[in-house]
Amino acid sequence: MAPAARHDEGVLRLAGAVLTPRWAVLFDMDGTLVDTEPLLLDALSAVLGAAGVPAEEIRPQDLRGRAVAENLARLSVLAPAPMTTRELYERVSARLLDRLRSGTRPLPGALRLLRALRAARVPCALVSSSYRETVDAVLPSLGAAEFAVTLAGDEVTRPKPDPEAYRTAAARLGVTPGHCVVVEDSAAGLRSGRAAGCATVSVARTGEPVTLAVRGLTELTVRRLARLVEPGCRANPGARSATDARTS
Repeated sequence: MAPAARHDEGVLRLAGAVLTPRWAVLFDMDGTLVDTEPLLLDALSAVLGAAGVPAEEIRPQDLRGRAVAENLARLSVLAPAPMTTRELYERVSARLLDRLRSGTRPLPGALRLLRALRAARVPCALVSSSYRETVDAVLPSLGAAEFAVTLAGDEVTRPKPDPEAYRTAAARLGVTPGHCVVVEDSAAGLRSGRAAGCATVSVARTGEPVTLAVRGLTELTVRRLARLVEPGCRANPGARSATDARTS
């Protein structure tokens, strides 16, 4: 097994050797590598339900891919006696983190792909809209050593769909965005990756223009991802629609 990578600003070191990566893969977390949505909805339903919010008011499609702060602001005013966003976050995260720390199952193909990329010495970053304590609770289930860089939603000024998160992760890996592949499941995340100048891969139907759309991580290989950043393949990384990309 390849030795774990560690992060220095703009430099990767493997087994004492300084590497200049040719390309990299930047992964979203929730919905892409792990399915934390059911756990989050359970926690939200329990907390908001106890505060008198009907279950139908909590709509997953309105929350997916958005910044935590934005979702908290949307939900905290639903209760008959509105909670502060801090109060809602603390109540929900207390329930959610307990579940995550006991282990969460990666989505099909996630571990195989991460291990294949590490064996090929392709650096990977985890770029999540979730806050750091949530990212750290999930990392043991994915293998922290698989990521040279991890970036959480509370560590950027402008969350997805702004390109800041993916540009920051690419810079920390020492790879230009044009040589990075973003793997995402949400429209907001794909817009962030595209605006950052990365190739984009969708693992769920979003309607967003992407470089490649697949039905899940099991359809991805190191070679297939590498083709997306080869010279001549990236003239317009967002030019193809999701429907067109599925035929690739």
